[in-house]
Amino acid sequence: MQLPLFPLQLYLLPGGISKLRIFEPRYTRLVKLAMASGEGFGLCMKDSETLCHFGTRAIITDFERLPDGLLGVTVKGVEKFVINEHWQEDDGLRFGDITLMKNWSPTLMKFADRDIANSLRALFEEYPEHATNYPIPDYEDMTWVCQRWLEILPLETNQKQWFMSRRDHRAALSFLHNIIDEQLKKE
Repeated sequence: MQLPLFPLQLYLLPGGISKLRIFEPRYTRLVKLAMASGEGFGLCMKDSETLCHFGTRAIITDFERLPDGLLGVTVKGVEKFVINEHWQEDDGLRFGDITLMKNWSPTLMKFADRDIANSLRALFEEYPEHATNYPIPDYEDMTWVCQRWLEILPLETNQKQWFMSRRDHRAALSFLHNIIDEQLKKE
């Protein structure tokens, strides 16, 4: 599959929602291509000037004209992918030949994981700007909870890429247990 690519420091996983401001002509073109094809575009991170190996196919769910006259788009992560090769066209827009990856399967919360889900709920209550994108949060699905935590936490690009390469949420869940359980012990 070939997709136009949008390199950003934004880490968006399947089910994740974010708002973007579009101001460069090449990304206006990306929006047009994504809307016309219905397949969306590839959201991928950069490590300095190099595109990272893994990304997320995103679709545009809404758009608006912002007060400053720029185009605002709301995007939702659909599925992860790996970039096989990429190239840049004359206007600077990048494209990639990608292979889609299987999404992490939904997983019901276990009693032992309740603190991780409750901590995310508390964070969303304290910082409603994170919660506004999720009018119906799924705190019972630990895959959803892990993905939202990974999007929010200030991790290094290589750490985010490593989690993205995993086949399921278990590595992320273990990582979150280490962080959140330790924090709860301190309180």
